[in-house]
Amino acid sequence: MMFRDFTLTDKEREALNAISTKIHKPAKRRIYTQGEAGKYVYRIRSGAVRLEHHLHDGRNQIFAFMWSGDMFGTIEDGVYPASAIALVDTYLFQIPYAALLNLIEVHPRIQTLFLQQVLNYTQAARRHLLLATYPLVVKRLAGFLLECSKQADFYDRHTNILTLAMDRRDIADYLGFAVETTSRMLKELEDMRLIKRLSSQRIMLDRRKIMDMF
Repeated sequence: MMFRDFTLTDKEREALNAISTKIHKPAKRRIYTQGEAGKYVYRIRSGAVRLEHHLHDGRNQIFAFMWSGDMFGTIEDGVYPASAIALVDTYLFQIPYAALLNLIEVHPRIQTLFLQQVLNYTQAARRHLLLATYPLVVKRLAGFLLECSKQADFYDRHTNILTLAMDRRDIADYLGFAVETTSRMLKELEDMRLIKRLSSQRIMLDRRKIMDMF
């Protein structure tokens, strides 16, 4: 059941499940677009999502990657201030915003769950800021790989293999450097024996050595 990991009464959980719909988005499929009327809040059952802001000069700025258990769908002035795109096959809980507001009036404790998600989102934004402002770009990439390795769906702790959900361009956009820099810094990390590239998406990490960089 949805939200089984939250401390809710059976009644609250059933009420939240009742207004939620399970949906699937294939890899690279858009979930919603910046400027679109905001109708839903989402929680990731499995998969990964990128959030990006479209700039006036035509560029897209990725500012967050969302993972299993995360919620997203912030609405400002009735619209989504950013776009959300599935990185891989992603399964979501879709919650109508209007129904959620009505539900909170009946079960006000449910609001605390969403406030906690806002806090989690703020912490993710802070981590992004720290990563994107490291003077050494190789340290930005190492820190990013370390962050990704916290996701059990994408990192195997027995083999130390990380399967990247995003491509090189996504990583470069998120960390604030050129796409070519991503490949160059991966090679530098490999030369430092911190990683071993197995394929374009699969990387073996030496987490202990990477953590020593910080």
